[in-house]
Amino acid sequence: MVINISNKKSVEKKAALPKEKKMIELPGKKEAGQAKKESRLKVPKLRKEKKTEMSAEAKAKLTFDDPYIVLRHVVMTEKAVRMVELQNKLVFVVDKKFGKDEIKQAAAAAFNAEIMKVNTVIDQRGRKKAYIRFAKPGQAGDIAVRLGII
Repeated sequence: MVINISNKKSVEKKAALPKEKKMIELPGKKEAGQAKKESRLKVPKLRKEKKTEMSAEAKAKLTFDDPYIVLRHVVMTEKAVRMVELQNKLVFVVDKKFGKDEIKQAAAAAFNAEIMKVNTVIDQRGRKKAYIRFAKPGQAGDIAVRLGII
């Protein structure tokens, strides 16, 4: 024996309600009667980064009496120590508004050393790292000893 427990009123209500879709009218096409469906996916608005470039006047005034305005601090990780030993490079966290040329001048003034190359990277934390390669072999190790890394 099968007992059917369906409510006829609820079935009738469901059948009577039409499915409504959100419609957006396109500008300029009201006469044609065309409409566009609203998308369900919402694209998040990205934050705009503030430009921190220096003006030409500020760069001209910049003297490296204190090069540590540019070079904030040394990175002391296993990878950085390995780069000192194998590649003759030191890794610094630098101020974002300075470019490779200013970083090169500041490092040369700070350590009285000739610098071959500067590579920069902005990491996931938003810090700007500078990989500074020295011209003379072993010079990065000497500077690292003076700074207390090794």
